[in-house]
Amino acid sequence: MASTSVPGPSSIKAIDKTSIHRISSGQVIVDLQTAVKELVENSLDAGATSIEVRFKHWGLTSVEVIDNGCGIAEKDWESVGLKHYTSKLSTFDDLSIIHTFGFRGEAISSLCALCDNVVVTTATDGPMGIQLDLEQSGKVGKKTKVARQRGTTVMFTRLFASLPVRRKELQRNIKREFGKALGLLNAYALGPCAGMDSSGGGVRLSVINQTENGQKVPQIKTEGVSSFKSSVTALWGPKAMDNTVELALDFRVQREKSVARRINDKYSQDSQSQSEDDAVSVQVKGLISKFTVGCGRTGTDRQFFYVNGRPCNLTKVQKAFNEVYRSFNANQSPFILADFIIPTEFCDINVSPDKRTIFMQSEQNLVDALKVYVTNLCQNMSLTLMSFRMR
Repeated sequence: MASTSVPGPSSIKAIDKTSIHRISSGQVIVDLQTAVKELVENSLDAGATSIEVRFKHWGLTSVEVIDNGCGIAEKDWESVGLKHYTSKLSTFDDLSIIHTFGFRGEAISSLCALCDNVVVTTATDGPMGIQLDLEQSGKVGKKTKVARQRGTTVMFTRLFASLPVRRKELQRNIKREFGKALGLLNAYALGPCAGMDSSGGGVRLSVINQTENGQKVPQIKTEGVSSFKSSVTALWGPKAMDNTVELALDFRVQREKSVARRINDKYSQDSQSQSEDDAVSVQVKGLISKFTVGCGRTGTDRQFFYVNGRPCNLTKVQKAFNEVYRSFNANQSPFILADFIIPTEFCDINVSPDKRTIFMQSEQNLVDALKVYVTNLCQNMSLTLMSFRMR
């Protein structure tokens, strides 16, 4: 009887740098919307007041993001496509006070590894700028002087060209992926571009898709006005503002005992500091549907959440809003635009590659407090409506 040999374990070897770059990049840029989001965030961090996103064939052929921000200084040209090069932070501790959208220096580098071609055109002061053709490694391959007003343009072609399976999947589902990208851009149009960020200024956002026959179809256009209401109207028309009211909550959230104890250890000599640090101030600003029957929506497709102006997924918070709303309007869901303004050290934004998952300290306490204040808001609206009807 022939014996079968079991292969022994192979020796442990270092992965080559090219493979490392491609593997890690595929975890940073996971789909079309992530790629677009990263570039739009770069534009916002550059102080742009106008951003244009151009899709070609729903993004399957190319995507171009054009802004009028501060541009890229000459001393930074060589490092713009390199992994983990950033101007946003210098030490890990800076994450606790970060106010920019980007901070890990991965976006353009990852696109270089995943696309056929990445070209960056930038100028800190017009009318001339520089065009940087980047290699897959992220290094600058070619520099060309070009006409360019102040700002930066980043264009990438054939996303996932280096990952055949993922590229084929993108081709198969391109219209769905394009729709997801538009949904995310809506969140930026309503939030950061509407002055939700700390700067308070509006940003004009334009999104166009060029079809295979060359037709340019506008998808999103906002006027750069620093107003939630103006942005909602620009996206969905004036009727979208019907039956909505301003959301303005201000409350304090008690820290969990373990968290408060660690903080209070720093202030053991100061009892006043201890009591102050046991609670965190939270503000919620935005818009929400009126709570009366017929004023909501059939689904939850227009619910947008932010932390300090950063679009994100807040599953428990979203559930809390919907539970309270349905206790007053059982068959509908509200339109929600809610920005949670909290101390930066109260949350961790470095959780997922797309930065849309955010961990908050004492999250359950925040959700419980939120339910109370949203319920009070609903009740006050109901009382106001009853009083108006009795007149």
